[in-house]
Amino acid sequence: MSLVFQSQAMMHVVERARRFARTSATVLISGESGTGKELIARYVHDQSGRSTQPYVRVNCAALTESLVESELFGHERGAFTGAAETRIGRLEAAAGGTLFLDEISEVPQRVQAKLLRVLEEEEFQRVGSNTTRRLEARILASSNRNLERHVARKRFRADLYYRLNVLRLELPPLRERKEDVPPLTQHFVNTYRGDSTAAVRGVTPRAMQTLCGYDWPGNIRELRNVIYRACVLAEAPLLDVANLQKLECAPPAAAPSGNPYGELRLEEIERQAILARLQHCGGNKAAAAAALGVTPRTLRNKLTQYRRLGHVS
Repeated sequence: MSLVFQSQAMMHVVERARRFARTSATVLISGESGTGKELIARYVHDQSGRSTQPYVRVNCAALTESLVESELFGHERGAFTGAAETRIGRLEAAAGGTLFLDEISEVPQRVQAKLLRVLEEEEFQRVGSNTTRRLEARILASSNRNLERHVARKRFRADLYYRLNVLRLELPPLRERKEDVPPLTQHFVNTYRGDSTAAVRGVTPRAMQTLCGYDWPGNIRELRNVIYRACVLAEAPLLDVANLQKLECAPPAAAPSGNPYGELRLEEIERQAILARLQHCGGNKAAAAAALGVTPRTLRNKLTQYRRLGHVS
């Protein structure tokens, strides 16, 4: 997905990102889940002098504690049980380019200490090796958690936080930049119209008013899922309010117990989107995972969960 926006808030973020791209300093990108932190990280890389070199992303939240160190630093053959061959780590793979540490808050504290040393000394060793290698990658990091609060609660090292927080980009949530809902909506319609049998080309004014009136707790990711499912189920070229109601997107006029989101279930939107994409790909899990922007392992885990709950056969 490309950067799509028209709000002043995002213009400010993108302009700062462009300026930061000219440097080699570490950048910490913060913001709620689904606000586009990875897109901004990629934008910084693409605008930098390293744009022709590797861009390597590490999803720290998806790695077990036993794997994080090996993934980052690499390992030598025989360094631990199961290490049948030498493997370079992400720090090495990103040499000359950019390493993006997504969800840095999930890195175990033991590894945080080693990562701090890497950033301070600009060198590292593979697991099981005594050979020192130079750090030649620029480091970007992101978190959807409040790292300052994590530091105060001693869940994240203060020294690593200060080392990462050299330059800062804060992405505003979608509810604070509603001007971006219309261009994002049209972008997703254009992206997913091929999955529609109704040749969807846009949304009605009433539907757009509903979309702009919703607070989007899941941010851009939620909007994307809503429009994708609407396109798949659409029976007319323009998405209307009825399509959004089927998605449980629009909050009711008087939500019970003061809940502004009514009966919205993001899990159900996600499930329908996954199953629709899998069907569109003819049951090919690898193709469906690639189209959804997730790993095959993540897709398998989701399908296993749905089977366990009886949602799929």
